[in-house]
Amino acid sequence: MESVEKKVKIFAIPFAGGSKYSYRVLHDYVPSHFSWETIELPGRGARIHENLLMDINKTADDVFNQIRHRINGQDYIIYGHSMGTLLGYELTKRILQAGLNPPVSLFFTGRGAPGVREEIKISGFGREAFWKEIKDLGGLPEEILQNEEMKDFFEPFLRADFKAVEDYEYQPMEKPFPIPLFVRIGSDELVYWKDALKWQNETQYELNLKALPGDHFFIFQYPEYIIMQIVESYTIAKELNSKVLEIDDVQTI
Repeated sequence: MESVEKKVKIFAIPFAGGSKYSYRVLHDYVPSHFSWETIELPGRGARIHENLLMDINKTADDVFNQIRHRINGQDYIIYGHSMGTLLGYELTKRILQAGLNPPVSLFFTGRGAPGVREEIKISGFGREAFWKEIKDLGGLPEEILQNEEMKDFFEPFLRADFKAVEDYEYQPMEKPFPIPLFVRIGSDELVYWKDALKWQNETQYELNLKALPGDHFFIFQYPEYIIMQIVESYTIAKELNSKVLEIDDVQTI
């Protein structure tokens, strides 16, 4: 009987206020040999009855516990946007510390490196000022922004997630990740190129960084292209890893 080829898993981690449905626009473009899974965070979606977490490290622990038994022996990618990049970064630390099978590549969008502090702390803003900042960021449909009941529903998730990001304390690693890292930012969002470049400190490989036209949620303007780039990151990373293995083989002769 012919063996069924394992699909490459893409674990996607939501942005602030997001749920497992946040990336459905991207999901539609995932090729058949890849499998996309958006992680559900506590306090939303199917986990609405759980307490919201306001701490990146506690949330990263939660994500780690969700996937830890499903990653060994499988090729996978970790993807995160905005807050999801911090969670992806901390998740990868936990995977390596536990001695588990590391991701083939990391693909992060919409944020500078983890050591870059948030300049504007909006989690404590009054309602009107808070929602103005959310509107300026983009990403939420106008029907939500114009509906007070919908805003009441989403506000606790958003405030909790923004507080988690604002209070995040960066702890540099002793060694950068032995994993290729790919970063994309929007040319019109409040992420400076110099801050995105600092992701180089987190990988032993040369950082793959590009800016694309658009605001903070540029990923939804080019969903097919973003998926193509994520898939390509896997191919590039596999080639890089094979070259490292070849060099190691030569050195051990």
